[in-house]
Amino acid sequence: MPYETIDDIELYYEVHGPSDAPPVIFIEGWGYSLWMWFRQIPVLKERYRCIVFDNRGVGRSSKPDYPYTMDMFAADTVGLMKSLDIETAHFLGISMGGFIAQQIAISYPEKVRSLILASTHFGGPNAIIANDRTMAMMFASPTETLSKEQATKMRYSVAFNPKYLEKNMLLLNQIQEWVEQYPQPLYARGNQAAASVAFDVEEEVKKISVPTLILHGDSDLIVPPQNAELLADKIPGSKLVFIKGGPHLSFIEHYGMFNSEVLSFLAEVEK
Repeated sequence: MPYETIDDIELYYEVHGPSDAPPVIFIEGWGYSLWMWFRQIPVLKERYRCIVFDNRGVGRSSKPDYPYTMDMFAADTVGLMKSLDIETAHFLGISMGGFIAQQIAISYPEKVRSLILASTHFGGPNAIIANDRTMAMMFASPTETLSKEQATKMRYSVAFNPKYLEKNMLLLNQIQEWVEQYPQPLYARGNQAAASVAFDVEEEVKKISVPTLILHGDSDLIVPPQNAELLADKIPGSKLVFIKGGPHLSFIEHYGMFNSEVLSFLAEVEK
């Protein structure tokens, strides 16, 4: 299996697409591993060298039990690039992955060809967070009166549109199988969450000068869509696209539009 040792951890990764194509590095969100790109890789690998990997604390990568930071996640990603002999790449980060992508663009600007930031924000006190009900649903866990299946459905009900869930229960079951295949320990989940809460680059994102696409569902409950406008205002020359009716996981629910916007943006950058 493809692992790379980066400092004190091992990162599990996969590479899809032609070896001589422009590289795109995909960075997943909190608690998710590389399975989440199942709607993107089959399409993008036709034109790009797609690098996907499990962040520290999730999937098949190491899960050390000490505090994580976005600087740490960024260094992991750049370390993987070095191991794979990749000088520069396009970065696609979703939610927490968007935090990591922003941190890379700020700390390692020479590594970044372009940024695609989806369902994310710049952190800090001026970022707009989910309301209390959404937060409670996100963290739903089984109890004496709440079954595992009910808790799972509650969590996904704020990540997807409810009507979509009703029509796609087989997909939800498949996703849950992927999640449970490599369980994330509670301490690792907490370490990733703490790093996300501490993230704040509001005053630094204005330094980002590479072409940047901001994609956001206009019905996102977890990262309210106003965050996309705030982020676009901060990053010079960035392009903002709202996905109509899109929830937090628009890259799955509205993958057709999502992929189309990503491919159009990358084609323009690669001209």
